[in-house]
Amino acid sequence: MSKDYSKYLPFLTGQYSTTPGIQKLDKAETEFNRLVFQIDDQYELYLENKKECRQESIHKYYHQSNYKPQTAKVINEYIINQLGSEHPAVYELKNDRFCNRKTGESFGYNLGTGVVDSDHYIDLFDALCNQVQEDMAVFQLTDESDYLTAVHLCAPNHWSPGAKIGKPFDAIHQPVADMEETIKRYPLMLQSIVKLGSPFTRFAWGIATDIRLNHHPDAPDGADQKEWVGRSTVSNDESIFVRVERQNLIGFPETNAFLFTIRTYHYSIDELAMSEKVQLWEAVKSMSPATLNYKGLNEIFPELERRLK
Repeated sequence: MSKDYSKYLPFLTGQYSTTPGIQKLDKAETEFNRLVFQIDDQYELYLENKKECRQESIHKYYHQSNYKPQTAKVINEYIINQLGSEHPAVYELKNDRFCNRKTGESFGYNLGTGVVDSDHYIDLFDALCNQVQEDMAVFQLTDESDYLTAVHLCAPNHWSPGAKIGKPFDAIHQPVADMEETIKRYPLMLQSIVKLGSPFTRFAWGIATDIRLNHHPDAPDGADQKEWVGRSTVSNDESIFVRVERQNLIGFPETNAFLFTIRTYHYSIDELAMSEKVQLWEAVKSMSPATLNYKGLNEIFPELERRLK
């Protein structure tokens, strides 16, 4: 990534944690960091990944479950307005028509129905998700529970959106190691996000042995499953990366829902400063055996130790 853009290293605390760590987005230090949707010099790479997912099967990466029309309308309207506000030089929005000046793509839409005048996309949410580097998901809250109502995920980090759609927050995160305390408190957390509305941001991170964005657990036809999964033993001359997710949460009290955006970044551990390597190693060492296993680090742990100590 260009030096002109932000570098996110949440492991610099020297401690791995599954706590939410949510902060108000408008408190970020720079204008770029306060953007919900960021555009950088890897824009084309991310859109190419989404194109490849669509060519494989968009229904593997885009799912809905009881997605209420009013929620869909509010979410789509927010995305359109936010893109126009944050990047007016890139996105032209006029007379129910969306134009992406970077790609040259243009399509009309009906905000009320979510219909888009393009055979290329399923609906308006699908079309909008393909204009940005971020992946997106929508959670719907009800009086009794909550559930993942829509997800457009082309850079999954070893989980399947199809396996999570329609499920509540606690069931979605049940496989995640050391999440017990967060799961206990999650209903109040989700309600607060929706009620407060204003964007929040948080970060999640792990270790990867490649920089491929798409790590859906099921390899595409013709791909070797073990090689696709990665996280295997690496030799001295192979790279290891920190994979970081910048996650934004925007609440919509009028529909009792929130939008969740995910943007993935990769940083080679060999290019980290010595002080950053020290903190990364401290954070890895702080992981429980269950977390090391969940994140697939057991095989590469010795090589991590050699490079970071």
